[in-house]
Amino acid sequence: MKRLSKNRFYLLLILIILFTIGCIRLYYNKGYSYAALEKAFEASGANFVSSEFYVHAEVGKEYKSFEELSRMADSLAADMNIEKNDLYSRKLVGNDSIDKMEIIGTAGEGKRINICAHSERNDDGNVQSYITVSVTVDSTKYELEDIYKGLLKTLDKYKISSKINTCITGCFEGKLNYDALNKVCIRVLKNADAKKVNGITNNNLISVSAYSPGIDNTILENGKKVNMNLAIRYNSYENKTYIWIAIPVITIEY
Repeated sequence: MKRLSKNRFYLLLILIILFTIGCIRLYYNKGYSYAALEKAFEASGANFVSSEFYVHAEVGKEYKSFEELSRMADSLAADMNIEKNDLYSRKLVGNDSIDKMEIIGTAGEGKRINICAHSERNDDGNVQSYITVSVTVDSTKYELEDIYKGLLKTLDKYKISSKINTCITGCFEGKLNYDALNKVCIRVLKNADAKKVNGITNNNLISVSAYSPGIDNTILENGKKVNMNLAIRYNSYENKTYIWIAIPVITIEY
């Protein structure tokens, strides 16, 4: 009886562990990759600098002309509360092959937004239209949930179907030696249950592409699945070591 009870206990323990892992993966697979990103950044031990949310999507046929696409971008800017202050700009560019409109502005303290709508014409006369949205937040807090979910809701309103690329920038004071940099990378990947796929290293830079089965925002890099990107670089002018962690890739210059 005791042996049977012990076996049941271990079976129950295994089921609880599997259920917990399944719930975590389900949570991330709902698209809320910001949760995995927040935890990975916390594991790095870096000081928060900024966060960026980036979307690039092809829009549907409901926007039959560039004028309609432009009006949609203006409405999108209004819904995202872009302020028409001294930092606001709206530019139109057009030629034989492309029409483009770009809106740049701010929405509250520490939030910068860039919206770009463009239509491309190929040699056959077909038109492909795209919208890109970038939201950069510089503040003392790096909670991503409100911005992430708010952006998803706004994109849904305009039938823009795209996953959100999310990146957190942080920094360490001074220059970290290779051993310290390596330990940071190990902590970040371990926290995200991610395995290294590709990577480069030189004196001032470490760049790693990785894959975690618990994150669904996946792309292919040279035929391999990737959904996390990590880079660390020393800036001698500021005497700081910067770190970028993104799901799935870093889209900003580093």
